Amino acid sequence: MRQFILLPIALLMAACASETSKSGDELTYTGQPTDTNSWFMSEPEGQTPKALSYDIEKVGLAPKSQVNTLAEKIVNELVLQNDSLRSDQPLLVTTPVKIDAFSQTDALGLQLQQGFVAAFHAHEFNLVDMNVANAIRATEQGEFILSRDWKLLPSDLPVSHVVVSTMATTTQGVVLNARIVNVTNNRVVSAVQTFVHTDSLPGYLSPSNKVTSENGLLYRNEQSGDGKVAVLGEKL
Repeated sequence: MRQFILLPIALLMAACASETSKSGDELTYTGQPTDTNSWFMSEPEGQTPKALSYDIEKVGLAPKSQVNTLAEKIVNELVLQNDSLRSDQPLLVTTPVKIDAFSQTDALGLQLQQGFVAAFHAHEFNLVDMNVANAIRATEQGEFILSRDWKLLPSDLPVSHVVVSTMATTTQGVVLNARIVNVTNNRVVSAVQTFVHTDSLPGYLSPSNKVTSENGLLYRNEQSGDGKVAVLGEKL
C-alpha cells in the first residue's frame, strides 16, 4: 500500500520541480535560436564546441514609443531619398528647431535629435556626436561628458554633412521637415516632410487650451483645441 502512495507523491514532486525550474529561469531561450560563437581556447580539448543561442523574440529589443518610431521613419525616408552621401562620410545630427525661430526648440525637438542619431546608426552611417566634451567632469552628482557649452566642446570636428530639421505646430498637430545638407557647398542631398497628428504623440502634444500665449500676447479661443497644439514643456 505504501508503494502506491509514494509513487504519485514522487511524480507530483518531480512535476512541481520541473515547473519551478521553467518559471524561475527567465533567461532560458527556446524556439528558433540564433547561434553565436562561443568556443574559447580555455575549453577542454577533445570536446565538441557548443554554440550559445538565444531566441531574439523572447530576448526582445529595447521598447519604443511613438516618438522613437517617428524618428526611425523620417530617417528611413532620408536614407531612401539620399542621392550622394556615403555611409562612410561623417554625419552630424543637429537639433530640430521651430520653423519661425531657428534658435529655439522644445522637448519634442530634443528627443527627435536623439532618435535620429539612433536611427542613422542603425543604417550604419558614420555619425559624429558634437555634444561629447573634451574632458569628463567628475562631480558629487556623477561623472558627465555630454555638454552644450561650446567652450567645452571640440571645434575641429571633421564633418561634411549635417541633418537639419524644422517643426511647425498647427491646430491639428506638427509639420516636420528634415534634410541632409552638404556643409561644403550647402547642397541638399536628401529631404523629407511629414505631418504628425496630436493623437499620434500623446506624450509630447496636446490640444490647445482656451487661453494661449503667442509672442508674449494672450489669446482667448471659443473652445479648447481651436489654437495651435501645445508641446510638452513649452512655457505659456
